[in-house]
Amino acid sequence: MAAPPELADGLAEYIETVRAGTVGRTLSLEQSRLIADRDAAAIAYPRPQGMTVVDSFVVSAGRETPVRIYRPTAETRAALVYLHGGGFTTGSIESYDALATALAEAAEAVVISVGYRRLPEATTRALLDEAVDTLAWTVQMAELLSIDRDRIGVAGDSAGAFIATQLVIAARDGAAPLPCCQLLCYGMFDIDETRTAYREAADPVLPLPVLEAIIQTYRDRDRDDPAPPPPLQRDDLHGLPPTIILAAEHDRMREENAEYEDRLRAHGVTTTFRVAQAMPHGFLRAVRFSEAARDEMQWLGNAARPYLK
Repeated sequence: MAAPPELADGLAEYIETVRAGTVGRTLSLEQSRLIADRDAAAIAYPRPQGMTVVDSFVVSAGRETPVRIYRPTAETRAALVYLHGGGFTTGSIESYDALATALAEAAEAVVISVGYRRLPEATTRALLDEAVDTLAWTVQMAELLSIDRDRIGVAGDSAGAFIATQLVIAARDGAAPLPCCQLLCYGMFDIDETRTAYREAADPVLPLPVLEAIIQTYRDRDRDDPAPPPPLQRDDLHGLPPTIILAAEHDRMREENAEYEDRLRAHGVTTTFRVAQAMPHGFLRAVRFSEAARDEMQWLGNAARPYLK
């Protein structure tokens, strides 16, 4: 058995804190969701002075999508529509509040965190449709949100990065206004559990059986109402906005992050790529615990800012 990977400062404490409510317990999906929201305060990132946070809803036919709007300063005019991680099944606005708070601070942008419906209750197509509706709503509400229509980007981490890529491709094809940039953090860009890299990585945050279960759940729900093919299975990546990809050294999906960057470059898309050293999957939620994680978040914000100005 391979030795555990060396992690950046604070990551071990973060992992222990996240798992504190689940150790030694067999939980249903609904229980896991509740515990993640109940215990989110344990990993909360302090709100910077001057930041305001408001909850609202995006109303579409037959549904309301919760959104949480983070404004770092009154003067901010740029925005990021943010799709959280959680393997399509467990993440929420609440459990990813720390990441959204830190992202708004680092990018100096209003962050609209999207409480999209999750699998298996929703279908894969429904997740994309909800993201499209939220991006369109953000543009429509730009005046009330005190943001500029031409300074709206998209961001996502993990499964949220997958949704973000699909959203931006759909926007390029006319489903919504095209964002000015996309920020993709340790994303899933393929739906293929046979990847050798998945078995070779020693990521303590995302065990292989969990990743395989995520892929199986996606496939099961995709049969009912198919979404477009995953980004790495598409040949139509031209015309996308500037893209920033932040991968993690120990992540099982590090390889496909690099592959997606290569594919985007081959299609003429401006890209910026970085691998965060000594980091596992999901490390940006550890900003409360780790100076190294905060540094990576700041790098992400710095990289995005020129496109948001």
